[in-house]
Amino acid sequence: MINFPVINVTADLIIRQEKFPASFAAQSRNWFVKQLPRSFAMVKRMEAEIPSKYILNLSREDRVAYQKILREGRIDLTRQGIYDQSMMNVLKRARCTVERTNFECSIGGE
Repeated sequence: MINFPVINVTADLIIRQEKFPASFAAQSRNWFVKQLPRSFAMVKRMEAEIPSKYILNLSREDRVAYQKILREGRIDLTRQGIYDQSMMNVLKRARCTVERTNFECSIGGE
């Protein structure tokens, strides 16, 4: 296991609005948010079961190199209209909240 986050999990729920109460969207978002601690705990538990001989911690230089590759991919996919610009702004703020020293936190363009 390479100890480096590379994915954002997303989901779309398509419904017939007339079949659900007006409060359904807010209620479903709240439900998903409440599930996050349980989901993160499950991931942490599963990661803890991985023997240390299979875990690779990247050097600072390698982490930055991978961050640059992922950033370039996000920018390209946003320019193509595949990714939503406003969501990319939200995700960047989230990344920079978790890791303030990330090089991308001090530059624009994404």
